[in-house]
Amino acid sequence: MKKILVPIIVAANALLPLFSPAPQAQEISQAEIRAHNGRPMVSINGKPTALPGYSSVAAAPRFDPIRTKQTARFFPHRMGAYYVTIPAIKVPNWWEAYWDTPFWVGDKISSTPLGESEGSLDEQVEHILKGDPGAHIIVRFFAHEPKSWRELHPDQLFINEEGQRVEAPSFASTLYREKAAEFCEAIIAYCESRPWANRIIGYANFSRQEGTHEPIIYGWMFDHSPLMTARWREFLREKYKTVEALRTAHNDPEATFESVEVPRDKLRGAVPQVSQILYWQNAKDNQPLRDYLLLTRDLYHQLFRAMAGAMDDAVRTAGHKRFLVYDTFKLPMMGWDNTGFFDEKLSWSPAFPENLAASGHMNITDLFNARGFDGLITPHDYQARGVGGVYEPEGMVDSAILRGKMFFSEMDTRTHTGTDPIFASRNDREFAAITWRNLAASWTRGFNSYWMDLHQDWFASAPIHKVINRQVQTVKDSVNWKHETMPGIAMILDDTAVLETNGSGNVFNEQIMWEQKMGLARCGVPFRIYQFEDLTLSNFPKHRVFYFPNLYRVDSQRMRVLQNKVFRDGNIVVWGPGSGISDGEKIGPESAKRLTGFDFDMIPSNYQHRALISDFTHPIMRGLPADTVLGGPLAYGPLLFPKDGQRLAEAWTKLGRVHSGLSVKIFGRGAPEKASSISARGAGDWVSVFTTAAPLPASLWRNLARYGGAHVYSESNDVLMADSSIVALHSVQSGRKIITLPGRFTVHDVVSGKLVGRGLKAVQFTLSAPETRVFRLEP
Repeated sequence: MKKILVPIIVAANALLPLFSPAPQAQEISQAEIRAHNGRPMVSINGKPTALPGYSSVAAAPRFDPIRTKQTARFFPHRMGAYYVTIPAIKVPNWWEAYWDTPFWVGDKISSTPLGESEGSLDEQVEHILKGDPGAHIIVRFFAHEPKSWRELHPDQLFINEEGQRVEAPSFASTLYREKAAEFCEAIIAYCESRPWANRIIGYANFSRQEGTHEPIIYGWMFDHSPLMTARWREFLREKYKTVEALRTAHNDPEATFESVEVPRDKLRGAVPQVSQILYWQNAKDNQPLRDYLLLTRDLYHQLFRAMAGAMDDAVRTAGHKRFLVYDTFKLPMMGWDNTGFFDEKLSWSPAFPENLAASGHMNITDLFNARGFDGLITPHDYQARGVGGVYEPEGMVDSAILRGKMFFSEMDTRTHTGTDPIFASRNDREFAAITWRNLAASWTRGFNSYWMDLHQDWFASAPIHKVINRQVQTVKDSVNWKHETMPGIAMILDDTAVLETNGSGNVFNEQIMWEQKMGLARCGVPFRIYQFEDLTLSNFPKHRVFYFPNLYRVDSQRMRVLQNKVFRDGNIVVWGPGSGISDGEKIGPESAKRLTGFDFDMIPSNYQHRALISDFTHPIMRGLPADTVLGGPLAYGPLLFPKDGQRLAEAWTKLGRVHSGLSVKIFGRGAPEKASSISARGAGDWVSVFTTAAPLPASLWRNLARYGGAHVYSESNDVLMADSSIVALHSVQSGRKIITLPGRFTVHDVVSGKLVGRGLKAVQFTLSAPETRVFRLEP
């Protein structure tokens, strides 16, 4: 979810030899998403393909000289697909109309250009097909209204609580929703009318600001426009029916349907006041926030279904099969603060609104069945993407793959051949380590990554393209690799969790975004990230550890799901702070006990969460260093402390009170502790682990997984990725490494293409950091 910045172009030169002969042009391309070897894959004319792809400058219509040079560098690799971008309208000062295209001007939308453009799609495709005749085309665009439309309809725009108009449509704007859908349909109609339409296989809708509501990027949650105010009052009337019910729910004896105002953001108050607002909230204290977020959800769902349905209509009218993917649904990014990260002049806020819920991204699995939805296409997480970091798509990749939807991830790896300071690989060796790590993550999670230049020439050296050429060949080979998720650790997210809170995103940032980077990715056991609703699917894979970082409210229906899928088979269930703290109306230890099985003490205030490991005899704790401290300085509450179960850590909390910071409780026959004992466990056999502090370190996650009978691939706290066919290790620490395999395999080195050995139970090698080693396993 990157903040869209005005590109700065820096030209670079490099010439590459051809690596392979050009294939012959193919027949008309009919593309759809089908399952193949255990994962969704693009099928072209009935043939599955792993589809290595390249996308040049995202804002490219204004930068054809650099685009031409960038794209030509990839022709020798014979890519499976190239992304082309809808051209921008030609204006004297292009930065004043950055998003404008010739297909939407004012209120007019047309499938034929309404004005002159900066470059053309025809020129882009002609350049690609001339250099790589066998290529396929994916058309990318943003469903962004033009400046001319905003000038005609200022009444349709968002107004913040300071009375300032934000240059973004209100979610309550039916007119924008209709125009955005019409624009999506027009773009496809235009492309399908071109002579190169036979090479198109799909369309990528990057939504508006990549699916994120633009005002929330700048910290504005609540829309006070007359348009939204009217829709807000209508929503409340539909929900509560009577003014008495409204007054009771909103704890406001003066409220009426005619006068109730859109809420104001309490997090924007003075620090002394904001610091006293409890993170977890009773319904009587935050019902206006809950209702506003639910309305936002409904409006976003309507917008998404309108765009996806229009795209589906356009493809059907054209009579061709195309896949339709979208940049949105970024739940692993819960807690993301965009401007606090990207803007060097802005500091990270101590209290910022959760931007995914504020963008309507709640109950998103309901949209997986939307007509015209074939999958997702997103960038990858920015916060730790450089060498030594991790490669995590911004979107719900594991949910998408599980549900048979395609997932594409932009691999915009910035390098030393450009001047962008963001996450640049400093040399060719770092580039290789980063991109092999990225591809290994893609193969083991079942998604497709493609190379991308955003606004500079990032792949402008012969050594870089030598690496890319080998990578492209392995992507092509991967069509034959079977993908199966190995039993490991499942992080289960609740995208409605914010409804039980004060609306802040800080806690999610710690317990979801950073837990994945610091703990789960480095524990030596494969992990996946799912939505709670995924647990109801019949094909949900087996896992040994379940982590619920934000399951704050559980009703009887959710409890049945947990009892059927989670509380069984010796699974280890790790509860984050605040698990079960709300029954939907009030917060307290009673509902937390119903979920987790622990009795609790509760301190009704915000405070830092830290815990020191103190019992090193339990299997979960064996081998951990004496200074293992969980948590950090973020203050939130109320605080829950287990009163029973086996105490494993000391909570460092208010007044120096003696509380448990980590407790474990066994139900039924508990954990198997080794894989051979899993079959002896069944319904009701599980282990409950409640932590008062997060994130947890990698070594603790590894012990939890081992205790649950999971296979541990690595003990070294390096970044480990694995599925049934691929295992990989990425590290910035040189030395002897060992990857223990879950059986005996014939092992091939994917990077070199060489045979490592047959009948191996482990792979041992010396890693020269930074480096990524990738191995393919054959039974």
